[in-house]
Amino acid sequence: MRGLNLLLSACGAIAALLAWRALLPLMPVDPEAASMAVRLGRACAALLPSGFVLAAMIAVQMAGRMWSGAIDPLGGQDTVFLRVNQRVITNTVEQMAVFVPALLALAAAVPAGQMPAVAAACGVFALARLAFWAGYLLGPLGRAPGMAASFAVVAATLMAAAWKWLH
Repeated sequence: MRGLNLLLSACGAIAALLAWRALLPLMPVDPEAASMAVRLGRACAALLPSGFVLAAMIAVQMAGRMWSGAIDPLGGQDTVFLRVNQRVITNTVEQMAVFVPALLALAAAVPAGQMPAVAAACGVFALARLAFWAGYLLGPLGRAPGMAASFAVVAATLMAAAWKWLH
């Protein structure tokens, strides 16, 4: 089981890199992004897909509570779906707590020509969170690719931001 988890995680991390490489040419270079303020604004806009994913998770959780009748989250009536979905939401917020400031720091530090890489990272992060969500709903092992893909994007963004600011 541990070996399969490691294999699925490696596949998720590799998929994140391949998705980033595939999205990169689709992101336009903005000559106005020479200004740090514009780069930060563009980075905030690039984070919107992740915000929509989180909002969808919350909406599904709300609907699940209404549908199951488990209105009180402390009442002990949560279904497996509600417990899993809540863990997905919590983990997504935790990942975003590291990703968002790292991404903004990176956007502030890179030249305009590198902003497509920043935007592509946001797209991959949102896709990875969707993969994590879908996989976790299938079963505990199913979350490994999305979790590894998410963490790969977060770790790469954090390291790139640190590198840019230290050099």
